[in-house]
Amino acid sequence: MSSYKSYETATKPEEAYRRVSKDILNLTMKPGQVITEQDICEKYNISRTPSRDVLQRLKNDGLVISIPYKANYVTLLSMDTIKQFIYMRKVLEISVITDFIKHLDSEKIYKLEASLQKQASLLETDFTAEDFYKLDGEFHAIWFNATNKIKIWEQIQKLQVHYTRFRMLDIVAIKNFQSIYDDHCRIVEIVKNRDYEEIDNAFTDHLNSGLSRLGDKVYTDYADYFDSE
Repeated sequence: MSSYKSYETATKPEEAYRRVSKDILNLTMKPGQVITEQDICEKYNISRTPSRDVLQRLKNDGLVISIPYKANYVTLLSMDTIKQFIYMRKVLEISVITDFIKHLDSEKIYKLEASLQKQASLLETDFTAEDFYKLDGEFHAIWFNATNKIKIWEQIQKLQVHYTRFRMLDIVAIKNFQSIYDDHCRIVEIVKNRDYEEIDNAFTDHLNSGLSRLGDKVYTDYADYFDSE
Protein backbone atom coordinates (compact mmCIF):
# COMPACT_ATOMS: atom_id res chain seq x y z
CA MET A 1 0.00 0.00 0.00
CA SER A 2 2.77 2.42 0.93
CA SER A 3 4.57 1.79 -2.39
CA TYR A 4 1.36 2.62 -4.28
CA LYS A 5 1.03 5.91 -2.40
CA SER A 6 4.65 6.71 -3.13
CA TYR A 7 4.10 6.04 -6.84
CA GLU A 8 0.94 8.13 -6.84
CA THR A 9 2.75 11.03 -5.14
CA ALA A 10 5.60 10.83 -7.64
CA THR A 11 3.40 10.70 -10.74
CA LYS A 12 0.76 13.30 -9.89
CA PRO A 13 3.00 16.37 -10.48
CA GLU A 14 4.34 14.79 -13.69
CA GLU A 15 0.82 14.12 -14.92
CA ALA A 16 -0.20 17.67 -13.99
CA TYR A 17 2.76 19.04 -15.95
CA ARG A 18 1.82 17.00 -19.03
CA ARG A 19 -1.83 18.06 -18.81
CA VAL A 20 -1.04 21.77 -18.40
CA SER A 21 1.45 21.61 -21.28
CA LYS A 22 -1.16 19.91 -23.44
CA ASP A 23 -3.81 22.47 -22.49
CA ILE A 24 -1.46 25.28 -23.52
CA LEU A 25 -0.33 23.65 -26.78
CA ASN A 26 -3.87 22.80 -27.92
CA LEU A 27 -5.10 26.31 -26.98
CA THR A 28 -7.44 25.17 -24.21
CA MET A 29 -5.42 27.71 -22.24
CA LYS A 30 -5.16 30.82 -24.42
CA PRO A 31 -2.02 32.85 -25.12
CA GLY A 32 -1.91 35.70 -22.60
CA GLN A 33 -4.13 33.89 -20.09
CA VAL A 34 -3.19 34.28 -16.42
CA ILE A 35 -2.05 31.07 -14.74
CA THR A 36 -1.40 30.74 -10.99
CA GLU A 37 -0.14 28.09 -8.61
CA GLN A 38 -3.63 27.97 -7.14
CA ASP A 39 -5.12 27.30 -10.59
CA ILE A 40 -2.80 24.33 -11.02
CA CYS A 41 -3.53 23.07 -7.51
CA GLU A 42 -7.29 23.14 -8.02
CA LYS A 43 -7.55 22.01 -11.62
CA TYR A 44 -4.95 19.24 -11.49
CA ASN A 45 -5.41 18.17 -7.87
CA ILE A 46 -1.87 18.65 -6.54
CA SER A 47 -0.54 20.59 -3.56
CA ARG A 48 1.13 24.01 -3.59
CA THR A 49 4.79 22.92 -3.66
CA PRO A 50 4.53 20.58 -6.68
CA SER A 51 2.31 23.12 -8.45
CA ARG A 52 5.12 25.65 -8.04
CA ASP A 53 7.50 23.14 -9.62
CA VAL A 54 5.10 22.56 -12.50
CA LEU A 55 4.87 26.30 -13.10
CA GLN A 56 8.65 26.60 -13.13
CA ARG A 57 8.95 23.80 -15.69
CA LEU A 58 6.43 25.57 -17.91
CA LYS A 59 8.53 28.74 -17.66
CA ASN A 60 11.65 26.76 -18.58
CA ASP A 61 9.79 25.39 -21.62
CA GLY A 62 8.85 28.88 -22.73
CA LEU A 63 5.13 28.14 -22.33
CA VAL A 64 4.66 30.54 -19.41
CA ILE A 65 6.22 33.90 -18.66
CA SER A 66 6.37 35.65 -15.31
CA ILE A 67 6.01 39.43 -15.20
CA PRO A 68 7.41 40.76 -11.87
CA TYR A 69 4.84 42.32 -9.53
CA LYS A 70 2.03 41.24 -11.87
CA ALA A 71 1.33 37.59 -12.66
CA ASN A 72 2.27 34.51 -14.65
CA TYR A 73 0.89 34.38 -18.17
CA VAL A 74 0.69 31.79 -20.92
CA THR A 75 3.28 32.98 -23.44
CA LEU A 76 2.02 35.03 -26.36
CA LEU A 77 2.76 33.81 -29.86
CA SER A 78 5.61 35.42 -31.79
CA MET A 79 4.91 35.82 -35.51
CA ASP A 80 8.60 36.41 -36.23
CA THR A 81 9.52 33.16 -34.44
CA ILE A 82 6.75 31.29 -36.28
CA LYS A 83 7.98 32.51 -39.68
CA GLN A 84 11.57 31.56 -38.86
CA PHE A 85 10.43 28.15 -37.67
CA ILE A 86 8.47 27.59 -40.89
CA TYR A 87 11.61 28.45 -42.86
CA MET A 88 13.69 26.02 -40.80
CA ARG A 89 11.13 23.24 -41.26
CA LYS A 90 10.98 23.86 -44.99
CA VAL A 91 14.76 23.60 -45.39
CA LEU A 92 14.97 20.47 -43.25
CA GLU A 93 11.96 18.65 -44.70
CA ILE A 94 12.95 19.30 -48.32
CA SER A 95 16.36 17.81 -47.59
CA VAL A 96 14.96 14.81 -45.72
CA ILE A 97 12.22 13.99 -48.22
CA THR A 98 14.75 14.25 -51.05
CA ASP A 99 16.75 11.51 -49.32
CA PHE A 100 13.52 9.61 -48.80
CA ILE A 101 12.71 9.68 -52.52
CA LYS A 102 16.21 8.49 -53.46
CA HIS A 103 15.55 5.26 -51.57
CA LEU A 104 11.85 4.99 -52.38
CA ASP A 105 10.35 1.50 -52.47
CA SER A 106 6.92 -0.12 -52.30
CA GLU A 107 6.95 -0.30 -48.49
CA LYS A 108 7.55 3.45 -48.16
CA ILE A 109 4.79 4.19 -50.68
CA TYR A 110 2.45 1.91 -48.75
CA LYS A 111 3.12 3.81 -45.51
CA LEU A 112 2.39 7.14 -47.18
CA GLU A 113 -0.84 5.88 -48.74
CA ALA A 114 -1.91 4.22 -45.50
CA SER A 115 -1.44 7.52 -43.71
CA LEU A 116 -3.55 9.30 -46.32
CA GLN A 117 -6.26 6.68 -45.89
CA LYS A 118 -6.29 7.22 -42.11
CA GLN A 119 -6.65 10.96 -42.66
CA ALA A 120 -9.43 10.49 -45.21
CA SER A 121 -11.27 8.13 -42.86
CA LEU A 122 -10.93 10.59 -39.98
CA LEU A 123 -12.43 13.38 -42.08
CA GLU A 124 -15.63 11.29 -42.38
CA THR A 125 -16.05 11.05 -38.59
CA ASP A 126 -16.89 13.39 -35.72
CA PHE A 127 -13.23 14.10 -34.94
CA THR A 128 -11.40 16.73 -32.92
CA ALA A 129 -8.72 19.15 -34.13
CA GLU A 130 -6.29 17.33 -31.87
CA ASP A 131 -7.10 14.02 -33.62
CA PHE A 132 -6.27 15.53 -37.00
CA TYR A 133 -3.13 17.26 -35.72
CA LYS A 134 -1.85 13.90 -34.46
CA LEU A 135 -2.28 12.25 -37.87
CA ASP A 136 -0.67 15.27 -39.51
CA GLY A 137 2.41 14.80 -37.33
CA GLU A 138 2.52 11.06 -38.01
CA PHE A 139 2.43 11.77 -41.76
CA HIS A 140 5.42 14.12 -41.66
CA ALA A 141 7.34 11.75 -39.38
CA ILE A 142 7.28 9.02 -42.05
CA TRP A 143 10.18 10.39 -44.09
CA PHE A 144 12.21 11.33 -41.01
CA ASN A 145 11.80 7.81 -39.64
CA ALA A 146 12.54 6.08 -42.95
CA THR A 147 15.79 8.04 -43.43
CA ASN A 148 17.01 7.43 -39.87
CA LYS A 149 16.49 11.08 -38.97
CA ILE A 150 13.70 10.67 -36.43
CA LYS A 151 15.78 12.46 -33.78
CA ILE A 152 15.62 15.58 -35.94
CA TRP A 153 11.83 15.28 -36.06
CA GLU A 154 11.72 14.85 -32.28
CA GLN A 155 13.78 18.00 -31.83
CA ILE A 156 11.46 19.88 -34.19
CA GLN A 157 8.54 18.86 -31.98
CA LYS A 158 10.30 20.14 -28.87
CA LEU A 159 10.98 23.52 -30.48
CA GLN A 160 7.36 24.16 -31.39
CA VAL A 161 6.37 26.36 -28.44
CA HIS A 162 5.00 28.94 -30.87
CA TYR A 163 4.46 26.89 -34.04
CA THR A 164 2.42 24.07 -32.48
CA ARG A 165 -0.05 26.58 -31.09
CA PHE A 166 -0.11 28.49 -34.37
CA ARG A 167 -0.90 25.25 -36.21
CA MET A 168 -3.64 24.49 -33.70
CA LEU A 169 -5.02 28.00 -34.18
CA ASP A 170 -5.12 27.39 -37.92
CA ILE A 171 -6.89 24.05 -37.44
CA VAL A 172 -9.33 25.21 -34.73
CA ALA A 173 -10.16 28.64 -36.16
CA ILE A 174 -10.35 27.87 -39.87
CA LYS A 175 -11.29 24.17 -39.76
CA ASN A 176 -10.14 23.67 -43.36
CA PHE A 177 -8.94 20.12 -42.78
CA GLN A 178 -9.60 19.21 -46.40
CA SER A 179 -7.02 21.77 -47.55
CA ILE A 180 -4.35 20.21 -45.35
CA TYR A 181 -5.29 16.73 -46.52
CA ASP A 182 -5.13 17.88 -50.17
CA ASP A 183 -1.61 19.21 -49.53
CA HIS A 184 -0.62 15.80 -48.19
CA CYS A 185 -2.05 14.09 -51.27
CA ARG A 186 -0.03 16.45 -53.48
CA ILE A 187 3.16 15.61 -51.56
CA VAL A 188 2.55 11.88 -51.91
CA GLU A 189 2.04 12.19 -55.68
CA ILE A 190 5.27 14.18 -55.99
CA VAL A 191 7.11 11.52 -54.01
CA LYS A 192 5.66 8.65 -56.06
CA ASN A 193 6.59 10.43 -59.30
CA ARG A 194 10.04 11.32 -57.95
CA ASP A 195 9.37 14.88 -59.06
CA TYR A 196 12.32 16.61 -57.40
CA GLU A 197 11.60 19.94 -59.09
CA GLU A 198 8.19 20.23 -57.40
CA ILE A 199 9.34 19.39 -53.87
CA ASP A 200 10.34 22.96 -53.02
CA ASN A 201 7.03 24.42 -54.25
CA ALA A 202 4.95 21.79 -52.47
CA PHE A 203 6.60 22.27 -49.09
CA THR A 204 6.73 26.05 -49.39
CA ASP A 205 2.99 26.08 -50.09
CA HIS A 206 2.15 23.49 -47.43
CA LEU A 207 4.16 24.92 -44.55
CA ASN A 208 3.04 28.48 -45.28
CA SER A 209 -0.59 27.50 -45.83
CA GLY A 210 -1.56 28.28 -42.23
CA LEU A 211 -0.45 31.89 -42.71
CA SER A 212 -2.55 32.07 -45.87
CA ARG A 213 -5.63 30.49 -44.30
CA LEU A 214 -5.58 32.68 -41.19
CA GLY A 215 -4.80 35.81 -43.19
CA ASP A 216 -5.92 39.03 -41.51
CA LYS A 217 -7.51 37.13 -38.61
CA VAL A 218 -4.02 37.14 -37.04
CA TYR A 219 -4.31 40.93 -36.77
CA THR A 220 -8.04 41.13 -35.98
CA ASP A 221 -9.85 38.18 -34.37
CA TYR A 222 -6.72 36.74 -32.74
CA ALA A 223 -4.58 39.85 -32.30
CA ASP A 224 -4.54 39.33 -28.51
CA TYR A 225 -2.81 35.97 -29.01
CA PHE A 226 0.27 37.56 -30.56
CA ASP A 227 3.17 39.60 -29.23
CA SER A 228 3.08 43.08 -30.79
CA GLU A 229 6.88 42.89 -31.24
